Amino acid sequence: MTRFVYISDTHIGAGPAGFRQQERYPEKLPEILAALRDAVLEDGDLDFILHGGDMIDAATEENILAAGRAFDLPVPVYLCLGNHDLTTPDAWERWLALAPQLFVDGSPDYTITTADCAIHVAPNHWCELPFYWRDKQDAHLSGDQITRLCRAFKAQTDRPHILLTHSPVHGIPTDQTGFARSIHGPVPAFAGQITKLVQAHRTLVCVLGGHSHVNTRVNRDGVQYVTASSLIETTFDAKLFEITSDRIEMATISLASSLDVDAQYNEDKAFVQGRPVDRSFSMHITARTPNR
Repeated sequence: MTRFVYISDTHIGAGPAGFRQQERYPEKLPEILAALRDAVLEDGDLDFILHGGDMIDAATEENILAAGRAFDLPVPVYLCLGNHDLTTPDAWERWLALAPQLFVDGSPDYTITTADCAIHVAPNHWCELPFYWRDKQDAHLSGDQITRLCRAFKAQTDRPHILLTHSPVHGIPTDQTGFARSIHGPVPAFAGQITKLVQAHRTLVCVLGGHSHVNTRVNRDGVQYVTASSLIETTFDAKLFEITSDRIEMATISLASSLDVDAQYNEDKAFVQGRPVDRSFSMHITARTPNR
């Protein structure tokens, strides 16, 4: 069995302003990670922690060094770079120089292969300049990233595959929010790129994202599209994945009761934590027929 924790949007170095869905407590991250260790790492064997992006709030050397220290944990931590991790044109070079342990083979695009599955990290781009974000939200994968992913899917057809990007593929569903329309969705072209990958490769069964700071799960044609809320926001959620060759199970764990934090909670945004159906699933992996 492969067992890992998925978290996102820790925004190390964040101030009081900035995007959030619930009240955020970046200064409490060491305590939150300690609670995560107690809740998960000591509960059984854990292979690694997967971070969905926006580990830091801006790509300064100080923040990157702080991230490396904060995520020096008993198991490996792997990062998919988010937009806030890429706020300078040389951001990737800074990450590689200051926190290379968060990546595989010195690349922002990489694959984690276990006995049960393959997890592909492909941080989406935001503008014409690769691995840089200033203000545009034009999420997309490059042609080189698409080629690498297709080769990786074809190279291992004997196991389920998971794809991690920072941008979500779908907006937050209306039946989750109660709003008149879906919110926080990507540009249609990005959703189209991922949909084509899913349709062409039957072993791609789960797509992970972050960015929206909301727990969502959309099941489309047997593929699970999952996003995670911000670890530093009430209710301090992390996701535990357990994977075998024929089954994927996910559970969302709230760390709130383990923290000494007088956390504020906005009841008007209770949809952020998601319904039970958004917070967990158990799926038997069956072969899907790829579209031709």
